[in-house]
Amino acid sequence: MFSILHISDLHRTPNAKISNAELLSALVRDRDSYTLGDKPIRPPDAIVVSGDVVQGVPLKAPNGQATLQAQYEEAEAFLVDLAAELLGGDRSRVIVVPGNHDIDWQLAKSAMQLVELGDLPENVLSALQEPDSQFRFSWATREVFRIVDPALYSKRFDAFWKFFRSFYSGVGGLLRVDPGSDANLYSLHGGRIGVAAFNSCHGNDCFAFHGAIPARVISQTHLDMRTLGPFELSIAVWHHNLEGPPYRTDYMDIEIVRAMIGRGFRVGMYGHQHRAQVSAQSLRLAASETMAILGTGALCAGGADLPSGSHRQYSIIEISDDLRSAEVHVREIMDSDMFGPASLPAFERRGSREVTWDQPTNSLGSPIDTAKRAITAAIQVAEMLVKTSHHPEAVAKLWPLRNQLSGYGRKLLLEATGSSRDWTSLVELTLEPGSIEELVMGVEARIRKGDCSVAKAYLDQNATRLLLPEHQVRELLSRIAAEEGLSKK
Repeated sequence: MFSILHISDLHRTPNAKISNAELLSALVRDRDSYTLGDKPIRPPDAIVVSGDVVQGVPLKAPNGQATLQAQYEEAEAFLVDLAAELLGGDRSRVIVVPGNHDIDWQLAKSAMQLVELGDLPENVLSALQEPDSQFRFSWATREVFRIVDPALYSKRFDAFWKFFRSFYSGVGGLLRVDPGSDANLYSLHGGRIGVAAFNSCHGNDCFAFHGAIPARVISQTHLDMRTLGPFELSIAVWHHNLEGPPYRTDYMDIEIVRAMIGRGFRVGMYGHQHRAQVSAQSLRLAASETMAILGTGALCAGGADLPSGSHRQYSIIEISDDLRSAEVHVREIMDSDMFGPASLPAFERRGSREVTWDQPTNSLGSPIDTAKRAITAAIQVAEMLVKTSHHPEAVAKLWPLRNQLSGYGRKLLLEATGSSRDWTSLVELTLEPGSIEELVMGVEARIRKGDCSVAKAYLDQNATRLLLPEHQVRELLSRIAAEEGLSKK
């Protein structure tokens, strides 16, 4: 399995009721509990943070920039410590997206100008509802504003991206992670899982609360993931939930998710609504395609911000080894601010629920063998690396797939490993040689490691099975004897 810790709505601030130390202690203690329970849950292999990293600053708060900076410093300290405790400090396996609280409201407001009554559009409601509208309505003052400085408005995420840049500073192993990007890309599980971390706050600010991801961003991300992958499972992460009451606007259009489904995403993860939710969304093209939608609760929202009957929550998602299903475990605050298994009405009063999804299909509705496609792509890259004498890089590309390779792919890995003089890896690859060529390479690898007696036993064990000609047996025995003689001098 592959396990993901899914947290959201951290709302970090230096003066929070729950400190970083208390929160970290509760998560670590719960990890120690659920990994040793009657039905153990796999400890996290990755962490997803689906937005609202900080509490944010109201429009009229004094010292807004300094306050926001302090909140992000608090959030970064928490996430660094969390990665150290749960992932051995490997921050390349932490995925972070912004939420609506991560927007600098004061900066966004400074990019707007009040629209006087005589300058209002003829149809104000229509102007407000247009895609990418520059008009905003304030319910607090019953006034209309217009964005007059788009460059300044685009900087409303600057504090978040500064934190983001600092958090990933010096971190290796990242796929394509750039501050300011509408969709950052991560590779998990030895390259089997690709994660697109979307900013769902397009057009979101102090007056506009909706969630949105532009169609062009989803389309370009799909193309980028095809180039950088292919991946056996594509996961999308964003912040906003997909449904809400009729008089609210702070959620995302379900059609955005359907655009993801049609482009091969099979798991979606979000936060924002402060309660756990599991649902399936489907899209009927040539054949029905399904995406598992996994919402998690608020890790650290105040009581007034929690839906009725909900408590502070987070989730652990255990993805099956075939990457076709998952078990979602919801953890909830119990007594003494300690987490334990939730009891959810939507889960039939249980804390776990299984979800499945369809394999991606081509334009004819036939399932795409993503595993086979990933192997083919890796072999093509490794072949070019071998041709240009970049043998260690070729080994690194094929090694995670070594148990799935056969024929030319396996031969390429053996060649690259031998040319890299990586005798330890070559010994592992030839434990059960499938051909005379592999047997000879296995004998040579054991000789090079100085294990002449092991090399002889290995030859004796496999020569007859592989019908190794007698003259080759004698040659290899002479090679082993010569090496033994050299080692005794």
